[in-house]
Amino acid sequence: MFSEVRQAILPLALRKLTRRGDLERTGLLIESLARHWRDKVPFQLLIVSPGRDVELLRRSLPRIGKIEVSVRAESDFFPAYSSFYLLPGWYRQQMIKLQVPAQLGFGGYLTLDSDVCCVGDFDATTFVHDHRALSRWEPKRHHDWWQQASELVGVPYDARTHGLSVTPNILHGGLAGQVLESLRMGPVDALTILGARSLSRIGTIAWTEYSLYTSVAELKGNLFDYHVHWDPSYFHETQLFSELSCVWGADDFERLAKQSNGTAAGGKFIIVQSHARIPLEQVRDYCLSFAAD
Repeated sequence: MFSEVRQAILPLALRKLTRRGDLERTGLLIESLARHWRDKVPFQLLIVSPGRDVELLRRSLPRIGKIEVSVRAESDFFPAYSSFYLLPGWYRQQMIKLQVPAQLGFGGYLTLDSDVCCVGDFDATTFVHDHRALSRWEPKRHHDWWQQASELVGVPYDARTHGLSVTPNILHGGLAGQVLESLRMGPVDALTILGARSLSRIGTIAWTEYSLYTSVAELKGNLFDYHVHWDPSYFHETQLFSELSCVWGADDFERLAKQSNGTAAGGKFIIVQSHARIPLEQVRDYCLSFAAD
């Protein structure tokens, strides 16, 4: 179960045309974490990238004492012959969020992307309630990947229930490892099984890291040993994420920026979608304009 959350994982592959933008966004994420981390022990952020990006990231990302950033290559965790490298990039990022924390023995950890910003104060126990995580949930009926993951795992699908939502979220390394072990079929590892599944479902999202994580924990009967049930989570005074303060498009940005000044975001993290192409300085001003809560 959970005792604290002081680690995070960020899969990051720099895109050829927007390398500088990816670097700047990641730097802003680190800056925002440092601004809001309220614990005596540094927060640990692990970035996992293709080997070609590692040295550039190590040279370019900010060094802030409150945030302990380490950058490691994908090859540190996935050998050259691994089916990992046959997966499309989006699926690779999903597998990093499961396999690397399990392999390193993480307890509770945050999952992050480069377009996430921290906008509220937190420490190692903020998201832990009675040894369980206050994670982020969503109704399963909203996405087809829930039914597909249920079929893959072998657990009944119930559209009335909820599962762990997309990044940012809080997972546990023990349950992440449980996914990989449950999907293994003799000598065939989980990555090979999942790769075949994604190829057979081209045109759809065959699975996500969160749908697999939730479905396997449901099958094993230990989901709520580690995570607070969705009903109290939705209404808890501590919210990991604020949907209302996220920026999904440039047309919404001006309105949201006017509303944010000096107010609380309603959650500790938000997303400012990189595809909205909002200049970084404006994104920074927006993310730093919220009152700490």
